[in-house]
Amino acid sequence: MTKQQEQRLKSPRIRYLIAFSVFIMLTFSFIVVYQGKNAYTQALKDGEQDSIRLSNILGEHVELSFLGVDLALRRVIERQFFNSLFNNNIPQYNEQDFKIWLNETPQIAGIALIDDKGVIKASANKENYDKWLDYHKKPIGQKLFQYMRDTDNNDVFIGKNYVDNQNPIIIMCRRYNKIGGEFGGIVVASIDPQYFVNFYDSIATGNQKFMSIMLFDRTLLASSPYKSTLNELLGRDFLAGQEKTPNAVYHRYVSSTDSNKIMSLKILRNMPIAVQITIDEDDYLANWRQSRLRDVGFLLLFTIFGSILSFFAIIMARQILRVQESESTAILASQAKSEFLANMSHELRTPLNAIIGFSEMINSGYFGPLNANQKERIYDINLCGNHLLQLITDILEFSKGDAGKLELVEEKVSLAELINESVRIMKGKIKTKDIDLIVRIEPQLPLLWGDSRKIRQILINLLSNAFKFTPEHGVITVSARYDSHQNLMLIVSDNGIGIAESDIPKALSVFGQVHRAKNHEGTGLGLPLCKMYAELHEGKLVLTSKQNEGTTVKIIFPHQRSLTKQIDS
Repeated sequence: MTKQQEQRLKSPRIRYLIAFSVFIMLTFSFIVVYQGKNAYTQALKDGEQDSIRLSNILGEHVELSFLGVDLALRRVIERQFFNSLFNNNIPQYNEQDFKIWLNETPQIAGIALIDDKGVIKASANKENYDKWLDYHKKPIGQKLFQYMRDTDNNDVFIGKNYVDNQNPIIIMCRRYNKIGGEFGGIVVASIDPQYFVNFYDSIATGNQKFMSIMLFDRTLLASSPYKSTLNELLGRDFLAGQEKTPNAVYHRYVSSTDSNKIMSLKILRNMPIAVQITIDEDDYLANWRQSRLRDVGFLLLFTIFGSILSFFAIIMARQILRVQESESTAILASQAKSEFLANMSHELRTPLNAIIGFSEMINSGYFGPLNANQKERIYDINLCGNHLLQLITDILEFSKGDAGKLELVEEKVSLAELINESVRIMKGKIKTKDIDLIVRIEPQLPLLWGDSRKIRQILINLLSNAFKFTPEHGVITVSARYDSHQNLMLIVSDNGIGIAESDIPKALSVFGQVHRAKNHEGTGLGLPLCKMYAELHEGKLVLTSKQNEGTTVKIIFPHQRSLTKQIDS
């Protein structure tokens, strides 16, 4: 590097330009990090709210389920009392009633009436639950039976019953007395814990969700399988450290060896039971992580694009310095400005236009015939050159609009004339696919106060999109008319491949190409530019589409921009 070049690099303008570029990069990076931090905080709050909401829903369901079972137990005791009162205790009738109550109460797997000797007098169970009680042993369940016989507590008993070769089930039990007041026996009902697991799976999302149902003594009644051992221990510790205030909800964050978790604990109102749910960070931070990956990708694109622009800006600055060294200050300043503007206009476009032009000449056989492989490569060169030229033009135009530097050159515009001009421009291209192009213009439309060049660009972009995504022998319709609010509407519709409703926001986003995999050319900026131009006219773009049925794009201009014929004259 020569001393002269070093001096140019040390020039205040270049230093300021480099410093400004670095400042812009750092500022943008700071914004991305700041937004990511705020989004992370919001994700934690949303996860906390989700955990509280899920624990409330699950808690209400569990409480209603247990109260329903308890109601069935009371009905059995009531029926047994009246049977004893009228000496009408027929087991077959009791079992018929049990089966009816089983059908009415889906959470009950089995129900049994046991007398004061521990003998089962009547029982019924649903399919696949015939082993929940051993009908052949007397007395039945000695520990539970003895406890219920000896206790003076008339509250419902809740516990677990371990069945051979089956998962444990939940047991609810009440004692009943004879007419004279002495112990008459017990009524027992069973609940499959899977009933609550299935309900939680139906209300919770994510792949790593967990729930547990515990008694106040930390006996585990039910839990979902995901990492159950660790989550069960965490849930029991959580319950042990909380007050048992009825209907209270507690939550906390837990860091474990594998991941962070949000836990929520709900104390039931009428039962000595707590429900606990755990949300893993892989679930409540999933959307946040996806957004950050997109931010990193956009930051990388912005850095590359900004570096390229800075590189060209530095080259332009060097050229300005070279001119200033050889001419007087005033003349050189004017020449440098002109050169800078010219280079910004032509530095990228001129070589591309030359490449495109030469490729077209070669492909047409101007320099001699080509074989099939050569024609294919020349066609690829031409296609890539046009794609890059359109991309550069659209990016620069969109960047200006995004920075608020686009201005309208407003005049009286005839939509009918603009439509006819645009149709003539696209007609030759549309004929190559034998597409039927229909123009419908409402008669006596007023003139529009707007920028004719930008409105024409909207039309050409929409027609180009319709052409790309409409198959051969399809139909494209261009129309202009009033809507119900007297706003002027410019409408382009087709019967092409269409867009799924969920992909419409992507199609309207910058560089958003829904059909990228179908090898349709495009920059992904056509629709965003149309939307930007419409909004510059205080209007809006409305896109509706269905897959395999077609797409309709409406550009709606506010009625304030309509000019009457009297004004035009």
